[in-house]
Amino acid sequence: MPNKKVSHRSFFYLGLLIAFSVCVILVGCGPQATEVATTEPAEEATTEAAPAEEEEPSTAEPTEEAPALALESPMLAEKVEADELPPLEERLPANPRVIQPLTDEQGEYGGELRVGFVGSSTEWGFGLFVAAWEGLVQWTPEFDGYENNLAESIDVNEDATEYTVHLREGLKWSDGEPFNADDIMFYLEDVLLNEELNPEGPIADWLPAEMRDGFAAEKVDDVSVKLIFPSPYGAFPYWLAGWQGRYFTMYPKHYLQEFHPKYNPDVDELVEADEAVTDWMALFYKKGPENWANPRRFFDNTEGQYPTINPWITVQDLGTGTQVRLERNPYYWKVDDQGRQLPYIDTVLGISYQDEESRTLAMLNGDLDYIKDPGDENRVLFHDALDEGKPLQMKYPQSDAANANSIHFNRTLEDPVKAAVFDSLDFRIGMSHAINREELIEIIWSGMTTPAQVAPLEDSPFYVEGMESQYIEYDVDLANEYLDKVLPEKDSDGMRLDENGQPFSFVLAVQNDASFTTRYEQIAELLIGYWKEVGIEVQLNSMPGEQYDENEKKNLIEACIWTGEGGAGVTPILDPRYFVPLNGAGVFSNAWAAWYTPDPTGTTVEVEPPDWAKDAQAKYDEVLAQPTFEQQVEKMLVVLEEAKERFYVLGLARPVPLYYPLSLRLHGLPDTWFDGWNEGSAKITYPEQWFIVEE
Repeated sequence: MPNKKVSHRSFFYLGLLIAFSVCVILVGCGPQATEVATTEPAEEATTEAAPAEEEEPSTAEPTEEAPALALESPMLAEKVEADELPPLEERLPANPRVIQPLTDEQGEYGGELRVGFVGSSTEWGFGLFVAAWEGLVQWTPEFDGYENNLAESIDVNEDATEYTVHLREGLKWSDGEPFNADDIMFYLEDVLLNEELNPEGPIADWLPAEMRDGFAAEKVDDVSVKLIFPSPYGAFPYWLAGWQGRYFTMYPKHYLQEFHPKYNPDVDELVEADEAVTDWMALFYKKGPENWANPRRFFDNTEGQYPTINPWITVQDLGTGTQVRLERNPYYWKVDDQGRQLPYIDTVLGISYQDEESRTLAMLNGDLDYIKDPGDENRVLFHDALDEGKPLQMKYPQSDAANANSIHFNRTLEDPVKAAVFDSLDFRIGMSHAINREELIEIIWSGMTTPAQVAPLEDSPFYVEGMESQYIEYDVDLANEYLDKVLPEKDSDGMRLDENGQPFSFVLAVQNDASFTTRYEQIAELLIGYWKEVGIEVQLNSMPGEQYDENEKKNLIEACIWTGEGGAGVTPILDPRYFVPLNGAGVFSNAWAAWYTPDPTGTTVEVEPPDWAKDAQAKYDEVLAQPTFEQQVEKMLVVLEEAKERFYVLGLARPVPLYYPLSLRLHGLPDTWFDGWNEGSAKITYPEQWFIVEE
């Protein structure tokens, strides 16, 4: 079949509007992209409803020209032959998920995928986006809807308050144990609703705060679970397809029940034997994926100790070394259009580099097949290498972001003077006019984008006229005019004084050890220079992610540079961190968000937000409740209009065009796709059907 390419965005939005305005019954997961789940509920479906016709894998007889294709990797066939594994038909579900190829090539079994990342985080370096992110449903490759994944179907009642999930019968964890309704109920009843594990109540990023009271779950049968919400929740399937859906596939009951007193009355003996914990809750979260379903658990254990439903299992974790190795999951539940078990690739080798330069050199030398976030600063270098005949190919995904970067001023600081200044709209407008975006874009991104605030893209159904263009003019006089309203007094050097006559200054924090933050220090240095010209003294604090996260929990981040999600498609609803003041990913409202979604560990600083912020969050909650996409758009536009008026964060530029260098060995990726956090980055291209062809 021809490559599935994401063409013009207008086509994308037309498809999205069509897809999200019909029925929300997620019927049998067909392999074709047209069989897409949507969000408008029809009359309540039942488990007896006829499923959508699913394309059967090819069973054509082999010919001399087309020999029979192996139905599983030779690596696993050898283990079956040696009685180390049951036969394939006993390892696959009754109705496997069928994945259509995204190129016109036939996948090949075998080989090792070599992935490079910077730092010590396997999950954020590549693991989550290549070897995980498996939910009950997932986005289509075109990002124009979602399709059934582990779920064979989902029934929804008329007002979108009840969702009945029907799993594929015969699913198995990577250790061969069944994955069924008991695992989902274990998470819901014994983790989420357990008052000792979650003393603040059922907190999860897929469950809105106003729905925590009254939420319930019921086991219907061995493969079906009903989730009951106290009010309409039309946007719930969005979360199942995205990052938030991870919770439902990360708590294997058969493994974790040993560490839960409900199932093991002798759990205290295990606690006593482990010097690192003091109670069963700490032990449970140590053995399991912590209270927030941390995907690290899939990658920080050896020999596949923690069961997974992912394509590959960790057999060598990173530890204190530089390499992590993953091996194919013999019980993986997907097949290709020929009925061949996926993944194609046998092993994945992740290589950690101390810095971006070392990883880039390894990619140029042909030592790696894939890297995430190659960096804007390396664009020319990689394209020159391509022109010089290096063993590279280039792919060009489309960003779903609203901005290249956002700037946050934390309005919830304990320091009342700084908090009041940051809370001033005039201050933020003045600081925005002080930024020479044209110069910054030329220096940082070689002039490849345009100045903009954080706002949905122009051809998005959520576009708000003028939101992206307000306050972007570089005008020092105008900046001073606004800043004079907030900090009118200056010292002899022209630096501004606060209300107490003290020099006003703040610390701009940046993370320095993630692949997507490599330019943050350079951006910060430019911003510090621009703001000094208008009398604002700023110091830079560059720190690794672990320290940054700790400071954020303690509400010590005064200001920061971060990402710019929320531009394309339905992403403004999925990731409203820059449009809603109580979202946990928005540092401008850091402690308010912690108040709204408390940390079960009690280690995060909380500050009760003002009434206007609570009201803004309530309006966003109304968006999530709407049963149709059109109604969600209508409500979300109200939220966005208010976000435009309140101007929560500063933006720098529209997203920079993306590029991905790959080795010539790596096949199966389309020429383009929508790339972003909500799509799981490369996960939307089905890494399980990538394959290696040795040159």
